[in-house]
Amino acid sequence: MTRSHRILTAIALGIAAIGLIAPQAAQAADRSHHRSSPAQTVVFRHGVVAPTGTQGSGLGMVRFFTIPGTVDGRAGVASYLTGTLTTIALEPAQNRDVRASNLVLVVGGEQNQIVIGGISIYPSDGSTLAPGAKVVRPILGGTGLYNGARGSVVSENLGDRGWIHTFRIMR
Repeated sequence: MTRSHRILTAIALGIAAIGLIAPQAAQAADRSHHRSSPAQTVVFRHGVVAPTGTQGSGLGMVRFFTIPGTVDGRAGVASYLTGTLTTIALEPAQNRDVRASNLVLVVGGEQNQIVIGGISIYPSDGSTLAPGAKVVRPILGGTGLYNGARGSVVSENLGDRGWIHTFRIMR
């Protein structure tokens, strides 16, 4: 083997080694970043809920709402929760419905959104969760202050004291 062949072989082996090592190092750094990234907590509070509109009845019924509220730590910032709940399954024997959520929390303007999805169990005869009930839903994404958000939100009906939604956001 000539000297130039040995040099080219050494260069090729070096490039191959970098190609194998660099992705592993990047993955390790990515895992390390996710481990050390603390969760951000956002708490949204609002009053008693009544749908602002409904369409249909039974299976396929859609409840629409927009609810003004406050985000802890952001006094004076206009915030609201808006969206729909669609009945996707009826379980009359258990007096419950399964409803799919398409919800958006807006904090200070439409540029700052947290998008929520998932399903929850509701009493068949109620437009909302029963007082004292809690549900956990996934955070599907976000924009602005919440760009790249993922995690979950726990929503609790406090009865006459309104609602509290605690978002645990991971990035």
